[in-house]
Amino acid sequence: MLIEGIYLDGKTSKRHTARLEVNNDHRVTHIHLAEQQQILSFEHQHYVVESRLGNTPREISFDDDQLFVCDNHDEIDKLISWQTSRSSNQHSWLHRLENNFKLICVSTIVTAILLYGMVIYGIPSTAKVMAHNVPNFTSAQLVSSLDILDKTVFEASRLPPERQQEIRDLMEPYLSSFKSLQPKLVFRSGMKANALALPNGVIVFTDDFVNLTQANDELIAVLFHELGHLTHKHMTQRVIQDAMLTIMVVFITGDVETFDLVTGLPTLLLDLAYSREFEIEADTYALTLLDKHNIPLHSFADAMTNLENYYLKESEGKNNSSMNDFFSTHPKTAERIKLVEQFKN
Repeated sequence: MLIEGIYLDGKTSKRHTARLEVNNDHRVTHIHLAEQQQILSFEHQHYVVESRLGNTPREISFDDDQLFVCDNHDEIDKLISWQTSRSSNQHSWLHRLENNFKLICVSTIVTAILLYGMVIYGIPSTAKVMAHNVPNFTSAQLVSSLDILDKTVFEASRLPPERQQEIRDLMEPYLSSFKSLQPKLVFRSGMKANALALPNGVIVFTDDFVNLTQANDELIAVLFHELGHLTHKHMTQRVIQDAMLTIMVVFITGDVETFDLVTGLPTLLLDLAYSREFEIEADTYALTLLDKHNIPLHSFADAMTNLENYYLKESEGKNNSSMNDFFSTHPKTAERIKLVEQFKN
């Protein structure tokens, strides 16, 4: 049997045009080097033939790291069949698998289902367990520094100091019941009406949000909502979840060129929007606390309505971009009001 290919000596990267010859008894293998008119003999040496994978060239390796590379798969398959009556089945299974259309379809579907289940159920569930079991100091250090946002997004609050202290005094009795969360209320400007809770317990009220509220009960309702996020560790869950997704994508694609956590940290803190499930869970938590403290439940609905009107006004003449951004991460106000009505019943 003669097979045309390329020979590498295992010591240098130089490639030699060559021809492989194997005796019928498999006791002696010869490699004819065309350029040097030389014949290399490998008597009693063991050689390994790579499994077939598509039309990629296959390697025949010898004990001393010498290689013979060839893309004449038919001849190599004959060589394998000569080597042993069972080898053909052992060495060509990859080739047969990749050429089995039905198996490819089934494998693709199964892989898609597994990935879907992992992304939709597996990773979120794992992130939830991890978030509720990490030490408090770990959660506090997990992208929770207000300093980062102060340097990149927020500006100092323009609310009168008296108004800030008035709100802090209003919230103090409620915050004191959550000492384990170490909650701290701060005020900032520099972004639109919003309220957010960082994993270390810092709750941020923006000036625009405070100004649009029409009653203190609305501020309390939103504070309870943010306490719900802290209690359920939603931000920590989301950070862990996104990290796991990133790692999964890197493993699948092998692309680490665009991974830049440091420069994207401010965006991560603000755009790592809670999922709607997180929002509904925090809404329910807020309504439970409102009911517990005998505060009218409609105060939460009023706060959400005021937020919606604010974003509707902001989106005028801007293709509804502000409104779309708000509702891309939060349930619609009608849904939240419906939740209030259902809670009453």
